[in-house]
Amino acid sequence: MDIEIRSFQHTSDISDIEGVRILVRHQLTFIGYEPDQHDIEAVLSNAMKPESRAVLWVAYLQDKAVGIAFGNVCCGLESGGDYLWLNELYVAEEARAHGLGTHLLAEVQRWAKESGCTYLAMVTHPRNERAQSLYKAEGFELESLVWVDKYL
Repeated sequence: MDIEIRSFQHTSDISDIEGVRILVRHQLTFIGYEPDQHDIEAVLSNAMKPESRAVLWVAYLQDKAVGIAFGNVCCGLESGGDYLWLNELYVAEEARAHGLGTHLLAEVQRWAKESGCTYLAMVTHPRNERAQSLYKAEGFELESLVWVDKYL
């Protein structure tokens, strides 16, 4: 599988943007949201705005978007500097079980380290055993935490 992974910041000039929109829709649906086209446009536009510290990685197979990762560079006291919060990692169903998630995760880590991040953090659903297996195999520490959030 000849995969190319590109990162995007501060631009909406993303190759195969329609394929990326579909992947974003599938990921958001997977985690319990029901986005419409306007919602997807809004989140991508917000992520790529000039003042954002967000990064979108897109995995391409023959110029077709087949996987995405999305994260934000944050500053933390615990990490002792900047760190990357990986919000999303999603691979299209037809591209799974070929190591694409591993490739995306490796590229995210490479980019974060080269960008001066000292730490990488994320959450996954307790029932998402496939994702947990990937993260554990890649050396991530799996912890039991309580997720706390509130829409403002």
